[in-house]
Amino acid sequence: MGLFDFLFQNWQQKERIISKENSGENSNDLWADTITTGWEYSCNLNLTTPKICIENDGLITNDTSVKPELFGETNKLGKDGDPSGLFGSWIRRHGHEEEFEELAKISQNMIYARSSEIGKIPPKSKLEKDFKNFLIDFRSIAESYIDIDEKLFKINNELCIKTEAYREIYRKLVIEKKFPDSFFSNLLCELNGVSVKTASLFWEAGYLTKEQVLNAPDDELLEIEGIEKSLIKKIKA
Repeated sequence: MGLFDFLFQNWQQKERIISKENSGENSNDLWADTITTGWEYSCNLNLTTPKICIENDGLITNDTSVKPELFGETNKLGKDGDPSGLFGSWIRRHGHEEEFEELAKISQNMIYARSSEIGKIPPKSKLEKDFKNFLIDFRSIAESYIDIDEKLFKINNELCIKTEAYREIYRKLVIEKKFPDSFFSNLLCELNGVSVKTASLFWEAGYLTKEQVLNAPDDELLEIEGIEKSLIKKIKA
């Protein structure tokens, strides 16, 4: 097997691990092997991914004596013994990743592209860097303690024009995801019994946070078309 074939096989294994669903297994049987030289953290490039995960995307550790811990979530192991969670995974390294990236020109090749909220993004590319920076700045706002109106103002009036790259990313998210309203309205789904459709009803009626819904008088909520008394009882139970 040639070097390129060997490296390509390792990259395919890496991509399978990134894309697989978390199995929920905590077996440690496959943890150790003779060719693992380290670990690389890879996060999901989504609006819901915590800031700490995005900031650590691409982090490499050469310590194979301990299990790397996931960022921003409880540590879980997949079938391969690799830490894998909802927001990111630790991927085994075998010492030839840099050579493969150079040979395969991964930053220019969509074969190795990562999934994201704005479509496929080639790894190590300028677009990946720009989108990760956008997500970090967005999550800084989303995770802050300022009120919802100020968050929306910062996103729609400041973040969106910070750089030319941010303008394009924001435009795509608005067109394809109805950003940022859809992101924040979906947080209302954390309320008991609230679906995406119901969350949109609350949002459009001006109830922008879970606290606003919970603290609103029942009679007031009943004025929203599509909201039933049984649902309000379930939400406030």
